[in-house]
Amino acid sequence: MIKLILLTLLQAILGVGGVALLTHALHGKPAELRELLAGVLTIHGAAGTLLLFSSFILLSLIVSFAKMSVYIPLNTALTFLVTIVVAVVLGHERVTYTNALGMILIVTGVALIVSKQ
Repeated sequence: MIKLILLTLLQAILGVGGVALLTHALHGKPAELRELLAGVLTIHGAAGTLLLFSSFILLSLIVSFAKMSVYIPLNTALTFLVTIVVAVVLGHERVTYTNALGMILIVTGVALIVSKQ
């Protein structure tokens, strides 16, 4: 179970990091193919794409041994948590009480699911 949690945490970090970098590279650009390709070819865009691809490779490894009923809730909870951390640290966003309470409820629910497996 520890292996699943650690691999899922790493996969969430890679996925959220990749999306954050792509957001940095593409935010505010028009949704035209030329502009999107130019954004993806920047250092932030290329690094974000590489992180997302790494996340997908790790996801493929995880689903080769994990039960879907455990992995998907665990992945969802850890992705939410990593997203909040990245948004606060890198995006300088504030976490509202409702966001914090929602995260606590999600993590509690996932802990219940995972503990019975």
